Amino acid sequence: MATLDQTLQIFRALLDAEHSVAIGEADAAIWAYLSSTQGLRAQADALVVLRAKTIELNSASDFLPRLLDDLDLHRTRLNEKSV
Repeated sequence: MATLDQTLQIFRALLDAEHSVAIGEADAAIWAYLSSTQGLRAQADALVVLRAKTIELNSASDFLPRLLDDLDLHRTRLNEKSV
């Protein structure tokens, strides 16, 4: 389990990395964050907050669009499951 702040710290490190970053590292951080939230709807809402806070990181990293796409993919999957 991870807090929002802990997850954003991981994202900052991934965005600041000088080497190419695998999306799997971001996935692990996302799932650790979501594991502290109960219910599919609550997890989808948590992803909305996480995405907004990720945008606020204001990074010029080439990894940011991939990270945002990954967050959107997770939210879409959760929304489909909660229907």
